[in-house]
Amino acid sequence: MTPAELRTHLLQELLPLWYEHGVDRERGGFHPVLKPDLQPGPRDYKRLVSQSRQVYVFSHAALLGAPAWARATARHGLDFIMERFWDARHGGFFLTTELSGEPRDRRKDSYAHAFVLFAMAYYYEASQDSEALRIASGTLDLLERHLADPVHGGFREVASERWEPLSEVRRQNPHMHLLEAFLALYRVSGERRYLEHAHAVVRLLEERFVDGEEGALGEYFTDDWKPYPDARGQVLEPGHHFEWVWLLHQYAAATQRDSLLTDADRVFRFAFRWGVDPDDGGVFDEINRRRQVVRDTKRLWPQTELIKALVARYETRTDGETLEQLQHALEHCFSGYVDPRHRGWNDHLTRTGEVFSEYMPATSVYHIMLALSEAIRLLEGGVQGRN
Repeated sequence: MTPAELRTHLLQELLPLWYEHGVDRERGGFHPVLKPDLQPGPRDYKRLVSQSRQVYVFSHAALLGAPAWARATARHGLDFIMERFWDARHGGFFLTTELSGEPRDRRKDSYAHAFVLFAMAYYYEASQDSEALRIASGTLDLLERHLADPVHGGFREVASERWEPLSEVRRQNPHMHLLEAFLALYRVSGERRYLEHAHAVVRLLEERFVDGEEGALGEYFTDDWKPYPDARGQVLEPGHHFEWVWLLHQYAAATQRDSLLTDADRVFRFAFRWGVDPDDGGVFDEINRRRQVVRDTKRLWPQTELIKALVARYETRTDGETLEQLQHALEHCFSGYVDPRHRGWNDHLTRTGEVFSEYMPATSVYHIMLALSEAIRLLEGGVQGRN
């Protein structure tokens, strides 16, 4: 696919669709899901994750040249988050609200807070409003104070409304998205604080998350970062492998630590060998440490993470095979996931390509935006790599 085709789809089809149908103009914020007829779906609450991701989406759209409504919509979402999710008594952001905005799940979740940080980086870049950096800095203050683990490293999963840590299985996933946010904030602010936190997350990856020899990336861990002793400790998600590949390339570029690209290559090769369907090139939802496919269905987001990983690999390799893989991944997404009726994206396919997802989640637009904007950036640059 050409960069012009990708840009047209993103800015003239997908983003206008979510602007017209996905903005909750009556109650504020964004609708959590859309039905196939583009009406709001039946989900009866709003998540901090989906609201923050949409602030990012419209901020990034503004940076790509979308009309003024993109930045205004990002501001609309930020206002809703600060008015409805922010806990004025204890600080931090509630996990969910009712559709109207009243707090529902008052817990404080590290995964959800990661997306607040990420959204603030892009909103600041699009608006140059220093309020976004103040929100980001204050949010990180709270995570450091209440959820940082000084003994085993990283951040706890979740806390009560009053920031009392709650016992949870530990996951790599919040840390992956915290790394994404730290790198984005460092890029737009230049503050070393964010880079230092990025260093710490990458050390966790190297020391705890990944099997150094094979490149298998675990999902669920004990308190001291050992694979969880029940079936959850066996879970591997190929999409997260590809997401980490892209992030390691981002981190290596920011720090000039090109030695990390060897780790990225190992993680990529493991996931591509065991987590990609040889029949159509689609990414499976889940495999295990025994290299068995556990869930052969194919969510939208792992496909987009493969696109990002291939963009990153091409920038350091500039080989024809990787470029062919990238074009195949793009074509696979557009032929299998884009609904020709309205040009929105279906969320979930069977192994053989039948759509069985009933709704389009707002959270998925974040994945599409990042993947297509990365492909556009590479292809518009004449596919010349960073050497």
